[in-house]
Amino acid sequence: MEVEKKVFFKKVIADRGNILAEDGTILATSLPFYQIGMDPSVIDTTYFENFTDSLSILSNKLIDYFEGGQRDSTDSLGLKHYHRVMGALAKGRQYVGLIRKPINYQQLQMIKEWPILNAGRLKGGFVVDKIHNKRFFPFEKMGRITLGLLKDDTLGIRGIEYSYNKELRGKDGFFLAQKIAGGSYIPLDKYGSEDAVDGKDIVTTLDVNLQDIVETSVKKAVEKHEAKFGTAILIEVNTGKIKAIANYPEEYNHAIATQIEPGSTFKLASAVALLDKGVVKATDTIDTGQGFIEFDDKKIRDDFAYGKIPFSTVLAKSSNVGISKTVNHYFKDSINQFYTYLDNFGFKGPINSQIDGEPAPKIIRKKDEGWNLATLPSMSIGYSLNVTPLQMAAFYNAIANDGRLMQPYLVKEIRDNSKVIQSYSPVVLNKQVCKKETAQKVKELLRGVVDFGTAKNIKDSRVLLAGKTGTARKIVDGEYQQIHQASFAGFFPADNPRYTCYVLIDEPSAGEIYGSQVAAPIFKEIAEQVYAMDVNLSEEPKLDSGKTVETPLLYVMSRASAEQVYRGLGEELGTLEGNKWVHVARDTGNQVILAPCEPQPNRIPDVRGMSAREALVLLERMGVLVRLKGHGHVKRQSLLPGYKIGKRTTITLFLG
Repeated sequence: MEVEKKVFFKKVIADRGNILAEDGTILATSLPFYQIGMDPSVIDTTYFENFTDSLSILSNKLIDYFEGGQRDSTDSLGLKHYHRVMGALAKGRQYVGLIRKPINYQQLQMIKEWPILNAGRLKGGFVVDKIHNKRFFPFEKMGRITLGLLKDDTLGIRGIEYSYNKELRGKDGFFLAQKIAGGSYIPLDKYGSEDAVDGKDIVTTLDVNLQDIVETSVKKAVEKHEAKFGTAILIEVNTGKIKAIANYPEEYNHAIATQIEPGSTFKLASAVALLDKGVVKATDTIDTGQGFIEFDDKKIRDDFAYGKIPFSTVLAKSSNVGISKTVNHYFKDSINQFYTYLDNFGFKGPINSQIDGEPAPKIIRKKDEGWNLATLPSMSIGYSLNVTPLQMAAFYNAIANDGRLMQPYLVKEIRDNSKVIQSYSPVVLNKQVCKKETAQKVKELLRGVVDFGTAKNIKDSRVLLAGKTGTARKIVDGEYQQIHQASFAGFFPADNPRYTCYVLIDEPSAGEIYGSQVAAPIFKEIAEQVYAMDVNLSEEPKLDSGKTVETPLLYVMSRASAEQVYRGLGEELGTLEGNKWVHVARDTGNQVILAPCEPQPNRIPDVRGMSAREALVLLERMGVLVRLKGHGHVKRQSLLPGYKIGKRTTITLFLG
């Protein structure tokens, strides 16, 4: 009976699955830790050529590696562990602990090669006990709240870790063990066991480089404007893939779970409804009067009295009066039609199906408590309703996608090692949220917001931008206060949208409060950095024949390298006298010309196509810190050509 009390099932902890970026980069992984010891009762001393010498060597290795090589006067030969094991052998003890602190996987693999232990469990008595897994995030806080949080390194409580906890967790195994003196145990191998089943890997749609760009920009803005928090989402237009999702500080996933009154960025929904219904044209004149209008007991104001202006200007200048007056006029007697538009735009329920915690939009319907004659005009300008940043981003993405509403998704695959056991493809939630021509017209209007409207401060971008600013007052204790959320929603390049981006900065308090001042510059910065990083956005130049030029052009190179490279390619080369650095171009006769080029002072040059060494020399001479990734010539650069060089400006060059 006493023996039975000493026998128990010992749990074998399964390895938690990895979370990966789309290219396979590890974003989260579990590192196993082990406790090691020896069971002297099973050691076959005759198996070893010289057991005592081997044990002496093992003892010294343990001291040198795990105890800093420290030996006292009583153990100058490093035989401490030798005497412990030999004493246990003499007394018939079944367990001797070798290292007090847990060791990691790499250390375990090293120890397995050491004398006696390399004979394994049955002949060398080597006992390995996996005690726990520690979750490790190689990029530290990058995307941490989206990746998720864990309790005790095993139970997901937020983000992907929570939503896919079942797949990531795996299944623990067990084996029968017997307790022995000293509080340890030995496995009873002959009674069988059940192996642990490791968790599955989750492959996300995230791009590490794009995530870094978005996070860095949001963090910088929050700190500059002394804001409460900031969030931004970057979505691939055609697929709905979430390529980056940033929250700063990394304490809560505001992008997915925080409901906001979006303010003026929601005016796009009103404009689409009006244009799609056919009651308004972009050129129609809207009388905004003296800059204010009353609905029931609610007064809506503009920052300026615009008077009579085209509807295109109403959107560009973000006229509250113009939008609310027009929506109320054309939808007050058919309000359900307006609600139908909102439902079609994706504001009916949670927009994503993979990450838990997204609330459904809160939109006051005519039959609901709280609805009054001011509700429709208020909703038309982004108040009296609550949506999440992700839901706003998905709607703007639909407009960028010519009216096709894609479900934003973050998880691409579930894998068992290299085998894909489940994959997720783009999902179309609504093939046409509005007429295609309506979406195309609205894209032009959003371009106008940047060209001459509230976002004209970002029109000098090297990337064609389109979008809408938003500045919303917040409710505190049931009343609107002079506390704001600044936002910008849009897409780029405007003429052929590839990415949609939504930016929100909560409670900026360092002076600037408007979406144009706070959020739009972040959007611009993200767009320019993404443009510089994404090789698909930078197509090779084409000849008049329509054939793509195979030889790289329009790059800055040293004269010596340019002559060597292009002559080596058999190019007819026209050389102009000048500086050490040249700009490679073609003349009208398709001849390669090496034009003298002096990089613009204090501005990042275009180093794409240069060798890593030449790019390094050029940039470091300009005072830029350079990070290299890969080998070969520069394929992409993290800072766009023309970027102003400041103190400790750092650029990453991607080689290939």
